[in-house]
Amino acid sequence: MRLTTIVVLLLAGILAGTQLGKIAPLIGWYQGEVGFSLVMAGWLTAAIGLFVALVALPAGWVIAKVGARPAFVLASILQVGGGAALALFEVPAAILAARLVEALGYLLLVIAIPALLNSVPPPRWRAAALAVWGGFVPLGYAVGDFLARALAAPDNPRLYLGVAIGLFAVLALPAALLLAKVEDSGNDSAGGEEGSFAATLTLPVMLVALAFGVYVVASIGFFTFLPAFIATPASVFLVSAGAISLSVPIGNLLAGLLVRRGARVALFLAASGFAVTAAAAWPAFTGAEGMPATAAVVVFAVAGGLTASALFAAIPAIVPPRGSAAVAIGLVCQAGGIGTVLGPPLAAAVIDAHGWTGWTWFLVAVSAAGVVCLLPLLIGRSVRPEVGLSGNIVRNR
Repeated sequence: MRLTTIVVLLLAGILAGTQLGKIAPLIGWYQGEVGFSLVMAGWLTAAIGLFVALVALPAGWVIAKVGARPAFVLASILQVGGGAALALFEVPAAILAARLVEALGYLLLVIAIPALLNSVPPPRWRAAALAVWGGFVPLGYAVGDFLARALAAPDNPRLYLGVAIGLFAVLALPAALLLAKVEDSGNDSAGGEEGSFAATLTLPVMLVALAFGVYVVASIGFFTFLPAFIATPASVFLVSAGAISLSVPIGNLLAGLLVRRGARVALFLAASGFAVTAAAAWPAFTGAEGMPATAAVVVFAVAGGLTASALFAAIPAIVPPRGSAAVAIGLVCQAGGIGTVLGPPLAAAVIDAHGWTGWTWFLVAVSAAGVVCLLPLLIGRSVRPEVGLSGNIVRNR
């Protein structure tokens, strides 16, 4: 039953990720049929990311106090209620309100689910479960893209929105029922002891959060403008942008297999992923032949997935004594939310000023910054090499 709970939680998380990007295929419909301006449609798309960027850290503190299990139930209700209303409402103000309710549910979910993955699995499974969780956004986008194509979303927008949130509900309900029957497996750092907020904000936690924010800046800049680059004569890729995106889970799964070797291994994998993306960016976007360029861009995407998963897997091992995994996850999510907001305009500014070559250097520089963020953890004593295989809390030396 414990394994079933973990699998259903992960699947529910992937379907939560689907809600993040489901508005994009419907921008034209919202403009033409609902009466949204392009700006308002943009706000509708960005509402979830802005919520995460602004309040993920305090949300993590609240979840640490009330518990991840009730937070998951409340979040699922908000997500399903807001998503169903989004599919049914026709008035622009009501649609925006529904998206905000859905955004609040999403915010709580992306903190509650990894907090549960840090407490429900046996200690030896935690790092791997969190590593798989690290790929929930690209997997969710892939599911959303499949649904949009299968249901002809622009022609059947309400059906598409209803199915997208319905699939999440179908998984959230059994997840909540299973969580009511399965106890924590011990060494749960997601508790709500007094002082846990301040105790959590140590240098290792902040460095991992910063590294994740840096990863998101590079990743979202990459995926946002990859289709535009492919449309230029400079592109020699042999596969589509969608196929490149679908290679990200390979990195997530690879991290899931490797992170059980220890916390330092997880951090080393994250730093290595940054280094590989820095090295792969240049041959991918600056004149290599078709096959080498295609291989390089796929390696870039896979290495990014490896980095994200390894950073999530390292969280249990860097939470200090009397710290809270939920608060740490909230900080990591908030850094990622800020990266989501800042990444596209930063990349756009670089492309506008320096062209695609400048964009390549931007990807190299941001990836290198990720390595720099993790170096103090790799060369210092804040993480013991034997901790992380079991997911136990590290006591800093």
